[in-house]
Amino acid sequence: MNLKLFISGKTTSVWWIILYLAGVYFAGRAGIAAPIDPQGGLLLPEAGGWLPPTLLNQLVNSLLILLGGILLLRINNRFSLIQKHTLLPFIFFLLFELATPSLTLLGNGNITAVVMLLLFMIFFQSYQLEKAQPAFLIFGALALCTLFCTRFAYFVPLFLIGFFQIRYLSVKSLLGALIGFITPFWIAVGIDLIPLEQLKMLLPRFSLVLPQTLPYENPQFWIIVLTALLGLFSGTTMLYTTFNEKRQIRAYNGFINLLSIYAAILLLLDYHNYLYYLPLLNAAVAMQAAFFFTNNGGRKPVVISFYLILVLYIALFIWNLLPA
Repeated sequence: MNLKLFISGKTTSVWWIILYLAGVYFAGRAGIAAPIDPQGGLLLPEAGGWLPPTLLNQLVNSLLILLGGILLLRINNRFSLIQKHTLLPFIFFLLFELATPSLTLLGNGNITAVVMLLLFMIFFQSYQLEKAQPAFLIFGALALCTLFCTRFAYFVPLFLIGFFQIRYLSVKSLLGALIGFITPFWIAVGIDLIPLEQLKMLLPRFSLVLPQTLPYENPQFWIIVLTALLGLFSGTTMLYTTFNEKRQIRAYNGFINLLSIYAAILLLLDYHNYLYYLPLLNAAVAMQAAFFFTNNGGRKPVVISFYLILVLYIALFIWNLLPA
């Protein structure tokens, strides 16, 4: 018994897409509410209000999630994070996204996860570069995305730390990042598109009040706990496994671990709006878990753990659909 079918099966991705779409259909039939982010953008409303929670909304969101899964595969194939061909990042990302029925509808969180994966393509290509253009593009994109969700500004520290990890931190990259982030706001304020005082919305507004008692009766609580624990375990394994790899591979996987921790911290700091941060955490943990199970898929305990994880997430998804 091994995971070869899931790792490299020719039809596995097709069947997994069908399973995901079936789950989206049942979530729609259960009348799951759309994720509403109270913190919109500088100009545009938050994504949960772009489309009513209808079939079209589910279709657009499903295409977005499939794109996110494909981007994870592309990142792995292009930059050799796992150094093996595997479908597991795609499979895990769809599974994690499906486990939270509210994420089957369009929202800021899903869009943020896909946009960030696109930026990671530029980010990883910047390894040891001495040019300012990648930093300018990344931070310019973050600034533009604040037009519909100001929380994009929260990821500025993530990329600055990441620049250090991939040996890209320099005066040129910092100037490129500064100019890239300021330019969209400078233009928007200059043409009176955005009032200057409205830029205060970019400052963090965390709701630090956690529930007085942990919501054990809420399946969503256990989904977050399970995802965080899976990321912690597989991320730690990733560190030990890549210790003897070349520096570039260690830097890439180190950033994925950083992303997982960073998204989890933001989720805790802004717990009431966890649906915004959870998709990005899902993407990071999908890559971490894929790394672990791809490299250890021949061991029987690992295989049992893999199927147990599948059963747990599917069970939590069904629990979410049950009437309260």
